[in-house]
Amino acid sequence: MSEPSNSRRDGFIAARKRHLAESIAADSADGATLREMLRLLGALLHHEAHERLDALKALYDPLDPDAPPATRDVSAAAFETFEAAFCDALMRANFQEIDPDTVQTRRATKQLTGLAIKPSSAGIRRVRFFARGVRPEKIERRSWFGLRRETVHAEVMNDVVVLVGFKAESEIGPEDAKAFASMRRGVRPGAALVKHFRSVATPELVTLHPGAKPSMRPRDQVILAAPAIATGVPVLLNIWPAITVIFAVLAAYFGAQGAIEENELKRALAAVSGLVAVGAFVMRQRLKYEAQTLRYQKQLADTVYFRNLANNAGVLDLLVGAGEDQDAKEAFLAYAVLRASERPLVKAEIDNAAEAFLQERFGLDVDFEINDALAKIERLGLVTREEQGYRAIAPAEALAKLDAAWDDLFSFSARR
Repeated sequence: MSEPSNSRRDGFIAARKRHLAESIAADSADGATLREMLRLLGALLHHEAHERLDALKALYDPLDPDAPPATRDVSAAAFETFEAAFCDALMRANFQEIDPDTVQTRRATKQLTGLAIKPSSAGIRRVRFFARGVRPEKIERRSWFGLRRETVHAEVMNDVVVLVGFKAESEIGPEDAKAFASMRRGVRPGAALVKHFRSVATPELVTLHPGAKPSMRPRDQVILAAPAIATGVPVLLNIWPAITVIFAVLAAYFGAQGAIEENELKRALAAVSGLVAVGAFVMRQRLKYEAQTLRYQKQLADTVYFRNLANNAGVLDLLVGAGEDQDAKEAFLAYAVLRASERPLVKAEIDNAAEAFLQERFGLDVDFEINDALAKIERLGLVTREEQGYRAIAPAEALAKLDAAWDDLFSFSARR
């Protein structure tokens, strides 16, 4: 049984936005007004998120594996520009970049998945992993036909996003070309893949690598090799003396030497039969090896398949939506904490109060993103500065400000 690891706190607020708003409004004397103000604040942030989504999709379109040849851009600059905007969207949604090598070991991966996996970077320009919502969990593993049970302590991530950039044709070497030839249809040089997975344990991160390949376990190698050695070696030792007879028979048949005696012919036929038997045995072991490899591949595919939520452009919609959701909840909390206080609060006090609220009401241990939260509500004029502290304006005044900001979003009638 593995030891539990130390859980890493992040800024992901797992509570639903509607439930959070209702909980905040229920504590206020101006509950009805506050509820409407939070709803309008969420609408404004949604509009801003829509603009970011359009911009992000425009950067990804030339890198999409399904992009038509006329719109493709396989340059490193195009990938890096998209990568920077994509990472910004991930940070907004409270994702954190993780290095698989620092959170997993081969032993833990093998213990949890039952596979020994080696990732290959052939053909890949860059691969990056991002996660949020880390929680400790006990996972039960069964082995030996279900007779043996083992509990594995691991950190499980609610969401994992993988960004993969493939090399352009000008960057491809012989090993890269071989890797592209073995990849499934839809992967092309210069493209970028984006994948979103759900409920992934840290030891399983290596299974999400595009070049992940399971290797044969020592136990299976012994199971396949032992019968081959035990059966094949004695047969070869018995046949070896008769091989010379086969050559002698062939030489006599083609006139290289004298006549063939009947005993020699029988020995030659016996030797041929033995060689056929050895060949059939080798073929059977080869088929067993391929069958075992297919079982490994299926086990790897199952691990990934049932956790995959979205791919490529579909991830962008989910990601920007998740960023908008986190933006709104952070703004709601920051405003609520300041409004509940009778005096101005500094950043550290707002941060602590927001974290305590989430822990008390929703049982969430969150590292609240105070700087992002304050930047949003300060930009919209919902707070005032008093030296180092902040104070929230009244809900009715905040609602009027947000209503005016909403009206100013589109002013086509004023241009007529």
